[in-house]
Amino acid sequence: MAEEKDAHDEYVAEKASASEARNIFKKNQQTKEQKKSPTIDQRVDEGDVPASLPSDAGIFHRNVRQKRIFYKKASNEYVITNGGSYIVMGTDRTGTEATGNGALGAQKASSIDICVGRMSGVRKGKGMKDGAWVGPSFSGDAARVYISQLTQLDKAFGLAAGVSGHLGSAAGIGIKADDIRIIGRRSIKIVTGRQEGVKGYSSGGEPTSLGDWMHQRAPTIELIAGNHTESRFVFGGLKRPIEKINTLQRACLGSNTTDALKELIDLVGQLWSATYNLALIQTSWAGTLSVDPFRPWVAAAGPAVATGQIGKVLASLYRTKISALQWEQNYTEPFGYKFICSTNVKIC
Repeated sequence: MAEEKDAHDEYVAEKASASEARNIFKKNQQTKEQKKSPTIDQRVDEGDVPASLPSDAGIFHRNVRQKRIFYKKASNEYVITNGGSYIVMGTDRTGTEATGNGALGAQKASSIDICVGRMSGVRKGKGMKDGAWVGPSFSGDAARVYISQLTQLDKAFGLAAGVSGHLGSAAGIGIKADDIRIIGRRSIKIVTGRQEGVKGYSSGGEPTSLGDWMHQRAPTIELIAGNHTESRFVFGGLKRPIEKINTLQRACLGSNTTDALKELIDLVGQLWSATYNLALIQTSWAGTLSVDPFRPWVAAAGPAVATGQIGKVLASLYRTKISALQWEQNYTEPFGYKFICSTNVKIC
């Protein structure tokens, strides 16, 4: 964790110039008319403290001085805007007016696009120039909640194919920002599949938004870090010089994993018992062989062999058994301080 924090701090330090570019009090973020008069911050620095706050002071939720970015509205769109915030209601549109199912004249492709910060990420955070006209950009806009009756979310947001692949057009909701948090005071559920207890449909149950039958009882849930799912190839040794490793893999079920480890512990315990019994037999056999009146050197070696087997083999096996029991309790029992199963997160 400390290494991750240091890397993050270094990243933040390297981006100091970009942070300066995003400062709302910088004049390069203002219109030409606004640049002619000093900001409230500049006036205070010069000792000119106003008796009342100007309407464009920015602080205490006054209007903020910022560049004017205009939205290229399609003819069928209804736009609600305030400052850099937009709610666009129309048909599926993921870029220019030639994109999305709305460009094809598709029916049942209504959409609501909630967006803030049009093209704020371009030019290293400087954004577009004052007076620029822009359309929706799923990569350049600051944050977005996109709801559409008929859209291709994976294509619109440039997502990796994963196991499900790039699915065709369907109803979808896409959420994108620098950071996203989902908070539930009581619980959070991520569920795929049909709704239970619904009536009025055929025996197949709830259909998709297009009326199609959902053939999967439990569609996949894919958690993809880095938006990359291609397999990688590594050197696997002399017997397997090239080994393929899947980047996107199945999740382990905690209870099954715990049971598997316990069964493995039992198998190792059986091997331990066999080794322990063999050491006991060998110790007894060494004691028997040491009784030899005709070869005194055998009798002299007997105690040394028996002592070595007791001290270095049996004692070591005994310590291993104690360590194995502690390992089992620490990792596979709910009361263990390193229990491998989460008490709060459950998957199926």
